[in-house]
Formats: sequence, structure tokens, C-alpha cells
Amino acid sequence: MSLRIVGGLFRGRLLKSPQGDQTRPTTSMVREAVFNICQEWIQGARFLDLFAGSGAMGLEAISRGAIFATFIDKDKHASACIRQNIELLQVQEMAQVLTIEVRTALPKLLSPYDIIYIDPPYEKDTAVILDELTKLNLLSSNGILFVEERYQSKTAHIPKGFELINKRRYGIAQLLWYRKSI
Repeated sequence: MSLRIVGGLFRGRLLKSPQGDQTRPTTSMVREAVFNICQEWIQGARFLDLFAGSGAMGLEAISRGAIFATFIDKDKHASACIRQNIELLQVQEMAQVLTIEVRTALPKLLSPYDIIYIDPPYEKDTAVILDELTKLNLLSSNGILFVEERYQSKTAHIPKGFELINKRRYGIAQLLWYRKSI
């Protein structure tokens, strides 16, 4: 599957995608929606891409003005692909790739992020990860948190200390976004 950066400095640039069926890249429609929502916060932001796959979300963030992105994916092939894409765009100084299970990686992260994007395998329950993010205070006070999951009509999990701002459906995907409660 070919991926392109949708907007910003690297708009139109092709990215590599990991081979096989272990990775489900976020569609360009969902990526565009995420960055339309967070366009006022992306300049100078620190971006965390969990279950990063090809790294398209974090690289899109850098393309649109984020100053740093951390990519976490336990799959070594996905991490290798992310590193190739980082080299392709020549943004090595703006990126960190961790090849480790997400729940193991979270406590190792030092400072909060302005935007966090979570796109786990659709069968994975995100509630535990959301609660861990809350416990570790990894979202900055004015930050925004996105979760992409398979569309379901059930009520979304709202982690303690957060409020669900909105949710939208894109085909079989559902995009939820949260902010810290005031």
C-alpha cells in the first residue's frame, strides 16, 4: 500500500509501509481529519504516535509543524519502516523510534506530549492504555488525545481526568478525541 503525506512541508511525499497484514495504515481521510482538528495546536507541538505502524501520523505531524515525534511500535519490521521513512524525509533530529510494547514504553517517556495519537489493532482494548496515559500524566495540560478504533455503537471509554470532545465515523473506523478535564 502506498502512503502519501497529506499536507504541510512534505505534502505529496511517498512513505513506505510495512509489508504483510500486521499493520493497518491510517487512511488519508482519517489523517486529514485529525490534522484539520488539531491544526491550531500542531505548530511547535510534541507528538506521540502509539502503535505507529509506518509512522505516517507522526511524520504528518512533523510535516505540519510539530517539533518532535516519538513513534512506538513493538513490531521490528514496522520500526524499521518508520526509520526508513524518517531518513527519507531527513528528520532524524526530530524523531525517536522505540521498538517496544506500548505499555512497557509509556513509563519510560519523560515529558508530556501536546498531541497523542493511539491507533492500536482494532481488536485491542484501549481502556488500559488510556488509563495508563492518565496515571503517567503524559498529555500536556492543553493537549489533545486521539484514538482510532473500529466503529462501534457502544459508549466510548472516557479515562479519569478527561472529557470526550467528539467522535466521528470514517467507514469502519471511528475517531475519538479527548482533552483533559478542567
